[in-house]
Amino acid sequence: MRNPTAVGKGEEPPFRAPWEAQVFALVCALQDSGELSSGGWSARLGEEIRLAGLRGDPDLGDTYYAHCLAALEKWLIESNRTNREEISQYLAGWRDAYRNTPHGQPVELA
Repeated sequence: MRNPTAVGKGEEPPFRAPWEAQVFALVCALQDSGELSSGGWSARLGEEIRLAGLRGDPDLGDTYYAHCLAALEKWLIESNRTNREEISQYLAGWRDAYRNTPHGQPVELA
């Protein structure tokens, strides 16, 4: 597997934000553990990208990891590892923590 953090001369970094790298790492860890097959992941991600296209996503490449996150969330829900309510609660918690953290300090979820 190619090093996803390696950037060659003239190349853009593969991740625009830390959360993108974290989504990628989670998917890799789930595949490495055997909990999520690469074929299953490819099908899920492909379906999410297809649905995004139907919703009007112009597929300029800047929404790829948002599609990965959406596909991962759906898999987590379908595999009974979490539910929509729990995801919403964590999202709200992170938003509150982000808003209440002084600039330059690490954001921590209470």
